[in-house]
Amino acid sequence: MPHPFPHRYETGLRWIRGREAVLTGDGAPPIEGAPPPQFDGPPGRWSPEALLLSAAELCLMTTFLSVAERAKLAVADYQSRTEAALDKTADGLVFTRILVRVRLSVYAEDVARAKDLLLKAKKFCIVSNALKVPPELEVEVVTA
Repeated sequence: MPHPFPHRYETGLRWIRGREAVLTGDGAPPIEGAPPPQFDGPPGRWSPEALLLSAAELCLMTTFLSVAERAKLAVADYQSRTEAALDKTADGLVFTRILVRVRLSVYAEDVARAKDLLLKAKKFCIVSNALKVPPELEVEVVTA
């Protein structure tokens, strides 16, 4: 059962060297972060851009699984890939497009319902709702 509102979250950051840091939060394993290679960051580190996309992707999945559980939808598999375009605009550097591609596996009789529930989850995804550019959703539902 969910905890009462308001929910509170806390993360931490410790600078390592250059523009690299370690991110911590909620007892999860630390994450090494830095700018992406496109901004002269080292390879092999999580960038703010990748973390943002991952947050949107994970939020959509967890929201969908919650909605699916309440609707008693059996989910055999859920995978997604997210891509985004960062561009120069009059407002500065901004994401101009975020696309989440979801591949979902359900029973044949649940394909249409699964698509509807995924769209419902997108509507209620907290992270997506916080973004200036709402993520687009591309769905492929296959039978299990």
